[in-house]
Amino acid sequence: MNKKIINQLLLKGKSATSEKIWLKSIKFFYKSFNKNHKEFINRALINITPLLKVKQLKQKNKRSQLKEFPYIVHNANRISTTLKFFLTKTNNKDEKKMHKKLISELLLATKNTGVNISKKKSLYEYAFVKKKYFYYRWF
Repeated sequence: MNKKIINQLLLKGKSATSEKIWLKSIKFFYKSFNKNHKEFINRALINITPLLKVKQLKQKNKRSQLKEFPYIVHNANRISTTLKFFLTKTNNKDEKKMHKKLISELLLATKNTGVNISKKKSLYEYAFVKKKYFYYRWF
């Protein structure tokens, strides 16, 4: 799991900086809470994981008509989509240091609050609205 998180944290192709950020965030977590960080991260990522995704397709004959339909994300892709989902929202926060941003978002995710959980709920609501196009899925 650590390698996947480090690879998603990459900034301009520098894995050393992303490793430093990840290690700092783990150390910061240990200083603050004295708990097992693996269980904490797993719980947070499970709470953030979206099971549905909305995809857009163009129809061949009609111009500029997009069909959006929900589909269930496969197990192999869930972890990577979760990490992308999580890190894009974390980068938009106002705090100065990245490791503090990571830990604060993970804490909110374990409590089922925060930006990531609200984004997941809004995605589910949007997918529910678009469920009439579910039969367009052929891949």
